Amino acid sequence: MQFSQRDYFALPEGFPAQLVGGMLVKSPSPTPAHQAILMRIVAQALPLAARDCLLVAPMDVVLGESDVLQPDLIVLRRPLVRGQTRVGVPLLALEVLSPSTASLDRDQKAPRLLDAGVAEVWLVDPSRGTIERLDATGTELASGATPIASHALPGLLLVPADLFD
Repeated sequence: MQFSQRDYFALPEGFPAQLVGGMLVKSPSPTPAHQAILMRIVAQALPLAARDCLLVAPMDVVLGESDVLQPDLIVLRRPLVRGQTRVGVPLLALEVLSPSTASLDRDQKAPRLLDAGVAEVWLVDPSRGTIERLDATGTELASGATPIASHALPGLLLVPADLFD
């Protein structure tokens, strides 16, 4: 059964699902380790993003009629407006991969985000100890003490070893 954006927004507030390619996808809550890594990234990104432009999941990113995604972290192109309940295509989206969601994040969500116009998608993979930065020109991979920099959010520089220790 295919679902639409209208079906998705008819769900109860806080319902733990995303709309990916017309399918409702439910994922378990993130683990404490996942959230700790995400918070380390937030701590580094927050001083670099304009006020009210950095948000963490759950936040609906509306890409189209059959895609309403919830990346772990997004950087908006412009600050939120009071009362705004949905966001469009962000400047940057980041996913901390979990074993149960890695395939969805990598194979379904990342391409959809890039196709919609997100400047960068970051895939942070604790199980591999890597960070990937994807954009329209390709993919950059970092591991260990090798830093990886954002082109979309100047000053954002992540070192995999620092995140996964």
